[in-house]
Amino acid sequence: MPFIDNDAEARQYRALRTITRAISRVRDLHTLVTLLAAETSRVLGVERSTVFLYSPRSDELWSYVAEGETEEIRFNAGQGIAGSVFRSRKTLVLDDVSKDERFNRDIDMNTGFVTRNMITAPVMNPSGECIGVFQVINKKNGGFSPGDAEFLEVVATDTAVTIENVRLLESRKRMFESLIKALTVSIEARDPLTAGHSFDVTFLSGKIAEYMGVDDDTAEAIYYAALLHDYGKLAVPDSILKKPGTLTEEETSILRKHVQHTRIMLSSIEFEGMLEQVPVFASQHHERIDGGGYPEGLKGDEISLGGRIIAVADVFEALTAKRHYRDPYTLAKTINLLLEGVDTQFDRGAVMALRQYFIDIGKVRPEEVPVE
Repeated sequence: MPFIDNDAEARQYRALRTITRAISRVRDLHTLVTLLAAETSRVLGVERSTVFLYSPRSDELWSYVAEGETEEIRFNAGQGIAGSVFRSRKTLVLDDVSKDERFNRDIDMNTGFVTRNMITAPVMNPSGECIGVFQVINKKNGGFSPGDAEFLEVVATDTAVTIENVRLLESRKRMFESLIKALTVSIEARDPLTAGHSFDVTFLSGKIAEYMGVDDDTAEAIYYAALLHDYGKLAVPDSILKKPGTLTEEETSILRKHVQHTRIMLSSIEFEGMLEQVPVFASQHHERIDGGGYPEGLKGDEISLGGRIIAVADVFEALTAKRHYRDPYTLAKTINLLLEGVDTQFDRGAVMALRQYFIDIGKVRPEEVPVE
């Protein structure tokens, strides 16, 4: 890029490196675009930057990120300088906006801001479609240079690519999550009495993970594993799964195999990254800290963190819900039973986290669930 001088070129090059690193690191789109706007304002020496995105449904431009503003700015996509650039798809540099008849004074009147000069660049996605505009306002020292416009065009291109990539990822994630929830519903449909169990276990597992300070990637894997922890029950006959009385030894053996079925079934799904742990987390929720669980008889830290967390959530939900063979336990009784099983059946950190959560939301008092 032929920027105007070495100092400006160096600043802008460093800014682009910062932006590139952020794009590869930051997942949240709003956070990322906010960073792009702030970095652009700093490098170009302007008072503020605004990224307007286009809404096809209303044919409007709206401020996705607007530095210095708390209220959303929204207007017809053919209105004002931003609208003109959006329609023409050409960058526009204005050293004095008051001399341009396209300038929309209503925005300044509504916000109390005074616009003197600006550069507005179209935000074009890789398909050649204009999805918004990137606007920088009020150069602090002197006027805008051709190098400033070129820099903004580069950032606008990065912004477009980032938005499209994140939107694609979010779309894929929504589709993936809807599939996982559909699988979960298929489990829940087996028995109306236990319907909702998997979703409740997922909620509780999330709270335990939160209180234990589990990192986001692991927490996401725990979320999906909790949703699917009983998926292998699809292979268990109704005569066993819905039996109201005590199971025979043979029936118990068949029921216990649901965790092995869970791991086999979930291993056929191509989970990516940390989500590769989902089959492991889901299939270890019946292991015990002392090694007396199943299917592998793992001990302590041999059991994955996800498995240890889901185990606590699973037992808690089962005891506090009505079943064919008994009425639900109270929260305090259930937590005390979990406390009795700490370091033998259950992970201490997971039980303490769940206990603290229910204390914090006022469902139990500390003296009702004492810790030795």
